[in-house]
Amino acid sequence: MPMTLGDGFNRRKKLDADIAAWTRRLAEAGSNRREYFTEAIEGEKAFKPTPGSEKIAERHYTIEECREKLKALIQEDQELALRISKTNQLASASVRDLDGNEKRLTVPELLVLKNDVIPKLEAAAKAVPLRAENINLFENGNGFVKHRIIKKQERKKETLVEKGMKMEELIIIGYEVYETTDYGIPRREAWNEVDRIQEFSERVKQAIAEANKTELLPI
Repeated sequence: MPMTLGDGFNRRKKLDADIAAWTRRLAEAGSNRREYFTEAIEGEKAFKPTPGSEKIAERHYTIEECREKLKALIQEDQELALRISKTNQLASASVRDLDGNEKRLTVPELLVLKNDVIPKLEAAAKAVPLRAENINLFENGNGFVKHRIIKKQERKKETLVEKGMKMEELIIIGYEVYETTDYGIPRREAWNEVDRIQEFSERVKQAIAEANKTELLPI
């Protein structure tokens, strides 16, 4: 049965796991181990295990078995990697870019978009300053608005009344004014741009899935 590019990627993942497993088995193939408690190391009872104290750990594979298995797995992985590399340069799929243009891109080009370009585009879109809402707007310019926050400043005033009593009242002494020239873009516009990039990301993922159906080339 022909193997596709996607099949090749999945097979290499399985090979990576198998190589790791057989590498661990090779590391454990050097010895058998026996552990026990004994009452004496000389005489007739020397090195006789006390009943119930003996523990034995035997290797499951020989060094030669592990080496042979690893050699075969690494050889298969190498050949598969070469086939994938050759096929990657030819496998392609159509995708509509952010400007609405249809383009045919190879797998490496699609992967650069998916793993490198699109995350940066999305991060940049989310970093755009947003225009403040629910504000005291006093000027609307070309590409900006001006708004202000006004904070009343008050002071207590004491007044003497009858029988030496004091009366307190708050009097306004002025206002703290904070004015902002806001160049942020409307929230809906910013969200639409993020949505547009995320939709492009989905199209790229679908294109990669389509390109991965390409049959692997021979070595």
